[in-house]
Amino acid sequence: MKTIWPSGMKGKELFCYIKANKSAIIDMKKSVTKHADAVTITMAKKANRATKDYLFENDEQTGTLKRTIVMNTYNWLDSHDDVHQNNLFAKSIKDRGNKIPHLHDHIFQLDARVGMPISWQEKAVPWSDLGVDEPGNTMCLLCESEIMKDLNKQVYKDYLNGRIDQHSVGMQYVKLDMAINDPDYEDEYKVWQSTIDSIGNKSDAIDQGYYFVVYEAKLAEGSCVLLGSNELTPTLGQKFEPLKDTQEKSHSEPPKPLDVKSLVEKYYKV
Repeated sequence: MKTIWPSGMKGKELFCYIKANKSAIIDMKKSVTKHADAVTITMAKKANRATKDYLFENDEQTGTLKRTIVMNTYNWLDSHDDVHQNNLFAKSIKDRGNKIPHLHDHIFQLDARVGMPISWQEKAVPWSDLGVDEPGNTMCLLCESEIMKDLNKQVYKDYLNGRIDQHSVGMQYVKLDMAINDPDYEDEYKVWQSTIDSIGNKSDAIDQGYYFVVYEAKLAEGSCVLLGSNELTPTLGQKFEPLKDTQEKSHSEPPKPLDVKSLVEKYYKV
């Protein structure tokens, strides 16, 4: 959920405001299920994934495909002002495993299934495999899935032809904190210092000056979507081109942003 602040507020004034309302903001973030929203795609280069050792098989005779899908990328500032930390879904994977479904468009019902998960795991993936020009690795939530034609013919066809390269998860936050790039806010600045260097789009985080660090969340499902709030969610094992129009957005109705004034009134009755 993207948070909006009073018009024109930035810098010290903004930091003071979000610090004062920290508890209410975190409570609200924890109270809702986070889904994908319309975002700007900023991929700068091809991801050379075709030579990597990821599950990628086609069996058109039986109508089944096997794919390794990045459902979520950690250490990345997304459009909700959040940075997911490593092992975010460890408990969910341990508790539910392959019962976590592979759906389309976050529709949580039987006829929205597009594949049967073979495995869910959190694993180190090179930034370069995600199309990010950064050294080293990040951690991703990977789903190895058997995509079946008899579940959804159109989605099957789109995976077969390499037309699906965006995914997202349905999740609910359990443990999170606020990071602020200002030593006047001692606790939040410690969170900033402990996380900023691991963020793949670090310059975006520095420009913004704050974000929310998510340490644990409940994983409900993973979906193929038109556009995800975190753009680093491809199908591995295939090459892809970045979108030509970096301002292209989903035609679906965008979610309403989180209004801090209403939020504070709700939780604190001011």
